[in-house]
Amino acid sequence: MSALDPIVEKVLSRDPKARVDLIRRAYDFAVEIHGEDTRLSGRPLTVHLCEVSEILADMNMDEETIAAGLLHEAMEKVGTQVVKEKFGEEIATLADSFHRVVSIRYSSSTADHAEKFRRLLLSMARDVRVVIIKLADQLHNMRTLEFIRPEKREGYACETLDIYAPLANRLGIYRVKSELEDLGFKYTEPEVWDELVSKQEEGKREMQGYIEEVKGILSGIVDENRVDGKVYGRVKHLYSIYLKMIDQGIPFEKVYDRVAFRIICGELSECYALLGAVHARWKPVPGRFKDYVALPKKNLYQSLHTTVIGPRGIPMEVQIRTREMHAVAEEGIAAHWRYKERGSSSGKAESVFSWLRQVVEANQEVADASEFVDHVKGDLFPDVVYVFTPTGQVMELPRGATPIDFAYAIHSQVGNRCVGAKVNDRMVTLGTELKNGDRVEIVTSKNQTPSSDWLEFAKSSRAKNRIRQWIRNEQRERSIALGRDILDREFRKVSKSLSKALKEGMIEEVADRFGVNKGEEVLEAVGYGKVQARQVLEKVYPEFERVQEEAPKRKGPQKKTKQGIVIKGVGDVMVRYAKCCSPLPGEPVVGFITRGHGMTVHAANCPNLKRSDESRRIDVEWGLEDSGAHPVRLRVQGIDKATMLPNITTALAGFGVQVVSAQVKPLMPGKSEYQFALLVPDLDKLQKIIKSVRDLKAVESVIRVRS
Repeated sequence: MSALDPIVEKVLSRDPKARVDLIRRAYDFAVEIHGEDTRLSGRPLTVHLCEVSEILADMNMDEETIAAGLLHEAMEKVGTQVVKEKFGEEIATLADSFHRVVSIRYSSSTADHAEKFRRLLLSMARDVRVVIIKLADQLHNMRTLEFIRPEKREGYACETLDIYAPLANRLGIYRVKSELEDLGFKYTEPEVWDELVSKQEEGKREMQGYIEEVKGILSGIVDENRVDGKVYGRVKHLYSIYLKMIDQGIPFEKVYDRVAFRIICGELSECYALLGAVHARWKPVPGRFKDYVALPKKNLYQSLHTTVIGPRGIPMEVQIRTREMHAVAEEGIAAHWRYKERGSSSGKAESVFSWLRQVVEANQEVADASEFVDHVKGDLFPDVVYVFTPTGQVMELPRGATPIDFAYAIHSQVGNRCVGAKVNDRMVTLGTELKNGDRVEIVTSKNQTPSSDWLEFAKSSRAKNRIRQWIRNEQRERSIALGRDILDREFRKVSKSLSKALKEGMIEEVADRFGVNKGEEVLEAVGYGKVQARQVLEKVYPEFERVQEEAPKRKGPQKKTKQGIVIKGVGDVMVRYAKCCSPLPGEPVVGFITRGHGMTVHAANCPNLKRSDESRRIDVEWGLEDSGAHPVRLRVQGIDKATMLPNITTALAGFGVQVVSAQVKPLMPGKSEYQFALLVPDLDKLQKIIKSVRDLKAVESVIRVRS
């Protein structure tokens, strides 16, 4: 069986009179030209050409487009004239236009990226089929992305999510758009992808049972209304579920409408009749009905959408459309092109071409590729915001994005060290929403690190994932260090060496008894408090009890922790600082033993401590070697002036402290309150900061806030 046979079968099933000889000749010519040429996967290049053309056949594209898909790689070897002589001007022009677009290979260069997109859109103004071929090519490239170098995969996948999936959506080619999104998601966020796939698989059987149950009920509704229609049910594609998780800030389990149902009927009047019947059967969710039949999308997508509370109290989406609407919904502008070729294109279908061409041609004279992209994408993909770097580079961010998103879009290190931002030369907080055309400059500090507070106003998945990744790594490193310290002291009590046990693999040998695989993971579990140090010691040295009895008693009523706290008369405990009073080195402190959580250090004058069980308090003091950073909140009130925030942040920067967050709250006309979360080393530094800020003009008060 030839690689061409499935393509020919699909074309003939659509139109028995189709000119498949044209497709066969194009295939034979491609085989002759490319011979033994292979791709990175090791498979023949002609296999890729056939896969692309089969995708085009699945979209029911005409014979000329499919032939051009088979010939686009030949342009580099034989040139346009040869193809024109053998296959005619139409196919030669299509193949040449496509070749000009893909001749700019993937590059991390913003200029190359913009130029390729510019060429693609300009070719679309002449013949939309060029873009459709490119989407088919991009889809097959994404299906085989595993064969390119790992360092290039994420960039290629990002390009797919940024450009080609939205373009497929804008052209209404839903099937291609959905697969591009899922594949792009798979390679840009592989850990999240694997996690969601796993969770989806866990509930697959139950979900499939639910789908069959609802399909049965909907089929009954269709029959009761004497409609010749079909019912389909599916689980929504993972990327759409992931976007809902991000937008609503909810876990996978809380996305209840993960399934969607579709009723395909014959007549428009039947759509509304069935909608009424569905609403009569199940309660509709307010605000979730959309009539795209009366008000079609720009790509001519038409359908009735409603969300109802279905069986078992689960929200579910139901779409109702005619067969013609369904063809357009699945194939988008590809369907419009087919109708146009058959001479049955409506005025509405022509408006799609007209609108797309107007958007592109209106900006055709813009010389700079990046500027062209900026102008055109604002019309094609409106759910984004475009801002500028200080050097004039255009950055695309999701609508509602903040300086945090901008910083991480530039580079992870810029995001991690971000302390503030200037928007249009005015200092703003990190939570300020950016608008189209804003010029953004990020202020960084080597002392800054990400904060979980940033997740509240980060909008892009890139920023959120980088912040979470840093926090996870930081917590893990701290837990490992703390676990090492606790275990080391436990081992020294019985004259044993933790370093030796780690080096000789003794800790790793017992790791599986604690549900982990590596010695380092044992340290992490001890640091987290999931495993007690004594348990580890007993597993490594079964004779622990005997060794403990024989070990010489150690004198020394004081124990020093790595957090810089000296504990008097107490052995090994974990130490953490109370959030209610946020104690600082230099002020009196008291320890409070919390069952199961080690010791919490409070400021001596903390109201919560005074109400606590006195028998569980212990004497502690700050060690001389403490060099950590401790959280503090300041409340500054003063006259509302444009220079107030930059003056305060400049004063704080002068002390080299980390600003975790900054918020501005109007109090009354002419006055505002500025709240800062800082990390400072000790009380002395804090007092100097307060004095410095208090001395600023327009500042009326500076107060340290204890929650």
